[in-house]
Amino acid sequence: MRRPSSLIAALFWLAALAPAPAAPPGCDVSGARGPARLDRIGERLDLVLADGRLVYFPTLEPPRATAAALKRPQDVAAVLTALLAGKTLLVLPLASPDRWGRLPVRLFIEGESESADETLAAAGLVMASAEPGACGSGVLAAEREARAVKLGIWTDPAFAPLAPDDAAAFFARAGTLAIIEGQIRSVGRTNPRLYLNFAARRGGAALVIARRNLPAFERAGFSDKTLVNRQVRARGVVEIGPSPQIELFHPGQIEFIEETQRSAGVKNAESPERN
Repeated sequence: MRRPSSLIAALFWLAALAPAPAAPPGCDVSGARGPARLDRIGERLDLVLADGRLVYFPTLEPPRATAAALKRPQDVAAVLTALLAGKTLLVLPLASPDRWGRLPVRLFIEGESESADETLAAAGLVMASAEPGACGSGVLAAEREARAVKLGIWTDPAFAPLAPDDAAAFFARAGTLAIIEGQIRSVGRTNPRLYLNFAARRGGAALVIARRNLPAFERAGFSDKTLVNRQVRARGVVEIGPSPQIELFHPGQIEFIEETQRSAGVKNAESPERN
């Protein structure tokens, strides 16, 4: 039997290292059905199963090449293929197929509690998508831990969280999904949009919310009072207009850093020591 590569071994080690987070309502993994088998995987992590179904991970941003890793999409697809090939798989559909016929899923190796997308994020091979959804909490947590210890892509400058005052970095990342971290200094409004400004002066980086999307943020508890002077982490596609900006479409794109740190501290305190 062929031995797994060191990277594949690391993936299994990471999968076993942390217990899978509790699934939120509507994400009950007991609904996963199988058996299924892998046929092949594309560079954007679209998977073709042996029964012909085309599935994908809505929680993950497809891997992209950078100067530091020109073949990253092929390499990540190869790692995932090695992880899943020949295994009995369980599939949990999350929604109806998209316009390309791809079914959004969580995918498990039979007998494993951690989903394949969580394993990839935990190894630092991919980043969470801009809209991981209610079932993406495990992926976000796995990504957060990989980012904290600089695993995989988190050693690549092309994925480093953006600083609001680093204009050159924004221009270099235009059109790509990125994370920005900083303090909201003020809230500005125009008729069509609301601006969460990271800079006191005009022209600085900002998060932008279209008026039509504001009700969702308000229902989630976002307001001037809860945002101004708070340290936040947000993810979205970098746009370069009169100033660098990232548009937010739903509340899941933004989190309060101090609350995330508190939650991580509680989790670590409650976790038993590993020998």
